[in-house]
Amino acid sequence: MRKISYFELSAIFLAIITTFNSGINMHIVKDSADVNAWLAILLSYLIGFIPVILTLYIANYKTELNILEKNKYLFGDILGNIINISFMVILFVIGLTILYNTTSFITTQFLYRTPIIISAIIFLLIIIYCVNKEINVIAHVSLILITFNIILFLISNISITSEMKLDNLLPFFKIDSAKFFISCLKVACINTLPVLLILIVPIDKRTNPDKLNKSIIITYIIGSIISLVTSINTISVLGIYLTKIFEYSEYIVLKKIKLFGFLERSENIISLKWITNAYIYLTIIIYTICKNITVKNNNTFRIISYIVSIILIILSSYLFKNETYFHNYINNHFIYIVSLLIVIYFVIVFKIFFNKHYVKK
Repeated sequence: MRKISYFELSAIFLAIITTFNSGINMHIVKDSADVNAWLAILLSYLIGFIPVILTLYIANYKTELNILEKNKYLFGDILGNIINISFMVILFVIGLTILYNTTSFITTQFLYRTPIIISAIIFLLIIIYCVNKEINVIAHVSLILITFNIILFLISNISITSEMKLDNLLPFFKIDSAKFFISCLKVACINTLPVLLILIVPIDKRTNPDKLNKSIIITYIIGSIISLVTSINTISVLGIYLTKIFEYSEYIVLKKIKLFGFLERSENIISLKWITNAYIYLTIIIYTICKNITVKNNNTFRIISYIVSIILIILSSYLFKNETYFHNYINNHFIYIVSLLIVIYFVIVFKIFFNKHYVKK
């Protein structure tokens, strides 16, 4: 198997930290932070440096092992499997959220006469095809898609500059401080705690492993800028009141874009950046879950990937009857389920620290 370059790993990492820019991040902060929602996004990424640094700390321990193997090495087969299963359950919930958020966006904005379950089936069939390839194929596809996304991001934000009204970002700090910081913590949790997922690829299977730390930090800063610019553009173009009204306000902003000064209705092409981000994120989630259940190249791997996908579709249709159910879930359940990753971070980092400093070699 060809080794994965740090560019390819960075592409997966960028998809993880920016996927929820569409539909969820702004939903969390726009009511609690009002016109300062963009400040909440900025602060959330500053807080998010903590799990990123912890992820790099874990990555640089036993570099020949992936995260699942490290847990078994650190805690033994029984406790290690318990931690891995807990991690998989949380990843499954994140995958469920990505699936509904993406297919709902596709259905409501593009295919409004198509049942959402049909969109989910087609989306997952494309994902399964990639999941059943080697991880280096997934990484290579991710790099191509992320490069495409960055180009779309630059084009869209340069084109929207003339529509921005900076007065819509004022006044600063006219907010409830408690709600503001809580929303920052929520966004930080859902954007950055799952980055532990990139450790499914051991450092020894990457080219230039010495560049890992630098590339991840740079990518995180780029992802922070992308999210910040997206939130600033949304509020400055629409104003906070219209931002609150529209379900996918980030997409509505794109309707104001005129490429090259005359080409209109380009928002459908530009919005592909969110769909491809979700594709990358959900692909690596399903791959990791299947990897934990069975061995890659085993004939059962493909079967497991189909089973996981079918369960995702069934639960997505059953749990989320409409957007109201989904938003209630985001506000009252999803945030706290993802926050459980803090416990996994804590026990792994503590065990590594203990092994390094107190266990005799």
